[in-house]
Amino acid sequence: MTRHRTFVLTGSLILGLGLVAPALAQSVDDRLSNQAGRISEGIRGGSLTARESARLEREESAIARKEQRFLADGNLSPWERRRLMRDEERASRDIWRERHDNQGTMAPTPWVDGRLQNEQRRIDAGVGDGSLTAREARRLQAGENRIAAEEQRFKSDGTFTPRERQKTIHDENRLSRQIYRQRHDDQRRR
Repeated sequence: MTRHRTFVLTGSLILGLGLVAPALAQSVDDRLSNQAGRISEGIRGGSLTARESARLEREESAIARKEQRFLADGNLSPWERRRLMRDEERASRDIWRERHDNQGTMAPTPWVDGRLQNEQRRIDAGVGDGSLTAREARRLQAGENRIAAEEQRFKSDGTFTPRERQKTIHDENRLSRQIYRQRHDDQRRR
């Protein structure tokens, strides 16, 4: 091996150890505490549902129990440390994934709110210009109220699944067509 290669390999090894050492220095408890804080943030911010947070907390508890089991002999072997770190990394990825999957109670649904506001404006415009009778306007308003209540019911369990979103979109489309038909039929407010 040439002198240059030896120097480069030694430097790479030292640099690699320098980058890995801080990760190894962080204690298991510090990392578990950090992850518990991330879960709490997700609950407070609404990015985690009750079911997701319970599952993540169980995962964290299992890691803490495993750490206690490994420390029962008063020592944490390199194999045990690697195993704990692998479990913590997996838990960290799980927390990130669950916090970013838009299933929380506060998952944004601006398209639903925007459509409801637009349909309300269309109903109000129809009443204002006489293209909707009072009965038609009441019926359309009841339909809009039903969709808003249904959305709240869907979100009440902490999730807004793709199937529930699809149902909401379908109902919005149907209401939009009804508004159009009622505003363009021959019935006029007297």
